[in-house]
Amino acid sequence: MTPDEERCAFIAQFSITSHLGDRLTAAKRNAELAVGTPDAGQRQTEWQQASDRLTRWLQEQQLDEDTVDEVSAAFLEAMEDGYTLVTHTGESGEADSYLTLRQRAAVTREWLRYQGYGVPSYPKEPGL
Repeated sequence: MTPDEERCAFIAQFSITSHLGDRLTAAKRNAELAVGTPDAGQRQTEWQQASDRLTRWLQEQQLDEDTVDEVSAAFLEAMEDGYTLVTHTGESGEADSYLTLRQRAAVTREWLRYQGYGVPSYPKEPGL
């Protein structure tokens, strides 16, 4: 693996781990807030699924199809938000952080493709 490939793998793995960790935190919070409501069972199930996804990723570096779709969509949204902000503001500051997020998202999506996951290309992905 070349240094560039190693860097891309690190960025992608870090980004995926962060995303799945954020999803677990949100699912746990939703489950806690739903205690005693009709949604409690569903929220508990979602929390367990989020935990299972993160655990599988951390232990095996494997993603199921639903998780790949979720991660890919989340990073596509980040790319769209970054593209829109940079295009419309053309300023530094907050636009720079979105540009960084957009590039991280593109690297992650490309790495997922390289790993054999079915992530469709997106014409606005910045050059890697």
